[in-house]
Amino acid sequence: MVSSESTAGRSTHPDSPRGAKLTRALLLLAAGLVIAFTATMHEQVGFDRAIVGISLGAIAAAHLHAWIVAGSGRRDAVTLLLALAALVSALMLTTLQTPIAFAVLVAAWALCSGVLEFLGTTLQLRDRRDSILMGATGLLLALLVILVREDQVAVVGFFGAYGIVAGVFLGISAFDGRAVRAEQRADEAIDPAAAPQS
Repeated sequence: MVSSESTAGRSTHPDSPRGAKLTRALLLLAAGLVIAFTATMHEQVGFDRAIVGISLGAIAAAHLHAWIVAGSGRRDAVTLLLALAALVSALMLTTLQTPIAFAVLVAAWALCSGVLEFLGTTLQLRDRRDSILMGATGLLLALLVILVREDQVAVVGFFGAYGIVAGVFLGISAFDGRAVRAEQRADEAIDPAAAPQS
């Protein structure tokens, strides 16, 4: 019989889907906290582009990591598209010169990310609750950024708030017992050898 301790340890390993979710949560929280504690520097467009660009690059890496560790039976195109959207947005930030262009790009990424997360709810291989909340926060970020598009401090502030809210939610979700059991059942359905032996 496999102990619950070994099962819990395996599911929080960085190379498990649950560990990948926790990695994404920590990256989002880190981005949000860095933005919160550097508020005095947000008048500089270059600093704002750098911090948001690094954050989007980290988000792209987290999505790619989640796609890789999901295993061939649980991989979906939505996760790969989320990684691609974040990476392209991060690279495009290097070409922007005005606060309006910066705001439009952040809003476009948030809108794309939110729509893709909602699209993920239609796939059986994704956690619907996570996808719905991440989609809603992405769409809310896009709306708020468009409303304050001329105030780059507010744009970066909303991006940081998004990071903190999304990071906290994903962190809680990574330790939710129901989500862990659902992940284990999905693994067993795809690979019967993954089932605990009694």
